[in-house]
Parts: sequence; structure tokens; C-alpha cells
Amino acid sequence: MDLGRAIDEPFPLRRRFRRRILPGLLAFVALLLGLLVAAIDRVVDGIYLELARERGAEIAREVERAAPEAWRNLLAGRTSDADLGALRRVFAEAVGDGRVVNLNVYDLTGVTIFSTKPGNVGKREDGAALRGVLTDGSPGLVDHREDDGSRYYELYIPITDSDGRLRTVFELYEPTTFLDALLAASLVPPIVVPGLMLAGLVVVLVRLVGRAQADIDARTAALVALRERLARFVSDGAAGAARAAGGAAITSRRLEVCLLHTDVRGFTAFAEANPPEEVVAFLNRLMAIQVAAVRRHGGDVDKMIGDAMLAVFTGEGRQARAIAAARELLRSVEAAALPRGVGVGLFDGPVVVGAVGPAERQDFTVIGDSVNTVARLCDAADVGELVVEAATLAGAGLAGGVPERLVVKGKTAPLGVVRLGTADFERLRMDGAAAHATGGP
Repeated sequence: MDLGRAIDEPFPLRRRFRRRILPGLLAFVALLLGLLVAAIDRVVDGIYLELARERGAEIAREVERAAPEAWRNLLAGRTSDADLGALRRVFAEAVGDGRVVNLNVYDLTGVTIFSTKPGNVGKREDGAALRGVLTDGSPGLVDHREDDGSRYYELYIPITDSDGRLRTVFELYEPTTFLDALLAASLVPPIVVPGLMLAGLVVVLVRLVGRAQADIDARTAALVALRERLARFVSDGAAGAARAAGGAAITSRRLEVCLLHTDVRGFTAFAEANPPEEVVAFLNRLMAIQVAAVRRHGGDVDKMIGDAMLAVFTGEGRQARAIAAARELLRSVEAAALPRGVGVGLFDGPVVVGAVGPAERQDFTVIGDSVNTVARLCDAADVGELVVEAATLAGAGLAGGVPERLVVKGKTAPLGVVRLGTADFERLRMDGAAAHATGGP
């Protein structure tokens, strides 16, 4: 990822919360509530079956007390019509509370030996719930739906003797309303209350994340705005070097560059004769013209010191681009009819690019003899004139102008230079294929 882009973009807290955290949180809440519902349902079913077991045992005791002989004959499988009549009467009294709408009695082989619906007697039941009771003596519950849509719970209740041996199985048909009401009453407090609390927690988290995201966005926007404002005070090369270095120190490196130096002619006298506000306005207008020309041709303004400017061109075709920028710069300044004009120097050579100064306060700039040389060439230029080293002109694939030897302070030998006014650029000619490759003016 591009570091500059990553710095400019706020951390996507809200998007990541919605995509990664919130779904997991909702899934956890749903799973927790589901497990809680299942656990409560199992507990309530167990309690209900235990109550049904006690009720079945109570019914069996009442039948045995009211019709002992008929009960013994029933368990022995030899009931008479008189026994059946007595049993129906006793069972009707025993389940007279209205909760049991039908009752079947099974022997240990699953055959119906008594039923409040006489047509069921003699039929064999092979359901899983009944098999479970006959196998391990555990009561069972089946949700049964009639053809007319009515629902009942089939409760399979083991009936044992005083020794704990299984003697018979009762099947009680009860409406679902009682157990459903019990389940609802049991589920509401442990499900609704925690559910509402968890839902409230999710809402609070969503709002908190939203506020945090808004704060992050605002802080990022402020930092980006500050960075963009600060970027106006440094070169593109300085900003790029800082981004590339990350948290490490910016290392110096040697480069071959083409340097463009400008300076206002007669600026000292102009500054003495005019108010500071007018001087600053003049410099701002002048620098805007120069910076625009440099950037249009791929250059980078390294520094602006008072009325002077130093720009750097790097890479392939740098000499041709620098000459084109100088031509545009001089023509634009002349066309603007400013109170003062500029002279321009151009030189191609090696420099060291890096950070200069202590850790507390550094400046990113170009250093080397080439910087001093281009400043001397600029000093030698008249208003509206470019002084360029002949070798730099040839490096751009151009020829023309009148070469001269210029004595430059700090150099042991004179430099071969060419002076070009705004009208002289048109008389430059291409010097072979190199000019075409570099895109000369």
C-alpha cells in the first residue's frame, strides 16, 4: 500500500466493526440465546415429565384403590366387560380435571390393553417414545398433531410396583397449552431480559464506534490538512524522502541533476523603495509564475530564499526539460510586466541529496559544488537572460548561441557558457538524434 495514501485515509474502524466484529457478536448472542432456550426447554420438559410421572402414579393408585380386582385383571391381561366398565368409570374420575383428553394403557410388549377410545384396545404401539419407556423406564414426550390441526402432547408414563418394577405404561394426551404456557413463563425472564441487555450493549457499541469513527475522521482530516499546508513549505523531494524513509532516518545519496537558479535583478533597491506588503505581493506573484513553469516541465523547487529560487530536474531528459522550463519562465515573467525581472542560471552536475542539520531541525536539500556553480551562472545573467553551461546545452541535444568563457568564482578554469535571451531560444537547433530523444525546446 502507498504510504502517503495510507496516511491520508482514516482508519476504517466502523467498516471493520460492521464487517468483522458485529456479525461475530450477533452470532454469539444468537448462539447464546439459542443454547439458553434449548437448555430451558430441556429443563422444563424434564420437570413437566416428572410431574406427569407423579400424576400417572397417582392415577394408577386411585384406580387400584377404587377397583383393585379390575386393575389386577388389567395388568394380567384378562379383563372382562365388567372390569372394563369399572376401569372406564374409575379412569374418568381420576382424570376428571380436564387436562387429559385421552388415555391409553400399554402392557410390557406395547399392546394397548385399555383405552378411553375402545377402538385402540389390542393395537400394538411401536413408537420411539414408548420403546424408550419400555427399555429404560424413562418417561417420554411427543408433540402430536391431529388431522384437524389441533396439537396435543403425548406423555408416556412408566407405572411401577412397590419394588420399582415396570408394570405398565400410561399414555396421556394433554393439550399443549399448559406446557407452552409453562415454557413461555420460564423463557421470558431468562431470555428476554438478557436479550434486551445484549441488544442494548450492541446499540451502545455501534454508537460508540460511530462516534469514534467520526473523531478519527475529523482528526485525520485535520492532520491531512496540516500536512498539505506544511507540504507547501518543502519540496516534493523532501516530502517523498520523508514518506519513503518512514520512521527511519533519511539517508543522503549522490545524484546527477540539472539545476535551475533564478534571482531578481535590482531587488534590493526595489525592496527599499516600496512598502513590505507590496514587496511580498510582488514576490508571491513572481514565484507563482516560476514554480508553475518548473513543475510543468517535471522539476522540483528545492528552496526559495528571499528573491532567489533553486529548482532541481532529475532523470532522463532533465537538461532539455530544464531549458524548456527556463524559456517558459523568462517569457512568462516578461509577459507579466512585473516591476523587476529575473536572471537564470542552468548547470548539470553531481550533487548530494539528503537531510542537513541536527535531529531537532533539519532541511532536505541539494549540496555540492554544482549548487555553487549554478548560483554563479545566475549571477552572470542579465534581466531576462539564461546563462547555461555549454555542456548542459549539448546534453539537451541542442546547439546554438555564442559560446563564451566565463570565469566563475571557486573554479580554477573558466567555464564554457552560452547566453540566451527570450528571443534566442527560437534560434537553437537540434544537435542530431539526441535532441529528439530528450524532447528539446
